[in-house]
Formats: sequence, C-alpha cells, structure tokens
Amino acid sequence: MAHKILIIDDSEDDVLLTKMVLSKLGWSIRTEFALSGEEGLAFLRDGTELPALVLLDLKMPGMDGIDVLRAIRADDRLCPVPVVVVTHSDLESDKEASYKNGANGYLNKSVDLGQFTQNIRSELEKWV
Repeated sequence: MAHKILIIDDSEDDVLLTKMVLSKLGWSIRTEFALSGEEGLAFLRDGTELPALVLLDLKMPGMDGIDVLRAIRADDRLCPVPVVVVTHSDLESDKEASYKNGANGYLNKSVDLGQFTQNIRSELEKWV
C-alpha cells in the first residue's frame, strides 16, 4: 500500500521538485499537494485518509507554516500526523518557532539536489 504524503507549499516549482525527489526514491508513495496553508488545512480536515507525513513550507502568504502547524496540533484528529517543515529559511528563529509549534523535523530546501534528496530520504525513514 502506498503511503500518502501531503506537500503544502505556495511555490509550484518547489512542489514539482519535491514530488520529483520523492518519486526517485523508489518508495511506494502517493503525493498530494496544496498551494496555500488554508488549502492544506482544508485538505487535512476534509480528507477521510490522513497522510503519513506533511511536508510544510514555512513562508507562505496568508496562513503561513507556523499558523498551519498550530492548527494541526490543536486538532485532536490531525495532531498525530508528523509534520516536517521544508523551507529556504536559514534563520535560527524560524527553526525554533517551528519546533516550538510542533514540527517533527526541519529541512532547508537545498540548492544541491543530492543533499535535498538525502534529507528527504532521512525524514521518510523516520516518519513513514
């Protein structure tokens, strides 16, 4: 059975890159995506099958990643879903805020495709 992973990211290019990396890992994975925090949260709340993992962008207009994390962790049904923040931010304050609000992991969107692939694989091994 394929594991479902939800990607919440406002950048279509980053969604495509992440989906490409996930498909190349050879795992049995189905990906879904949402292009905003609001859309991602609606997907989680309305879905009958929760994802095995959420890959969440931090910096999005409207409802940002921290807002989405807070909403997920405040919802009894969604709270058990592991959430890994995947962001371009190198700020320690963003990393601290992510963990403080319930992130299970924090990855930088590396410009090095090999490193990004290795980081995604490592998170999948932990949570899926």
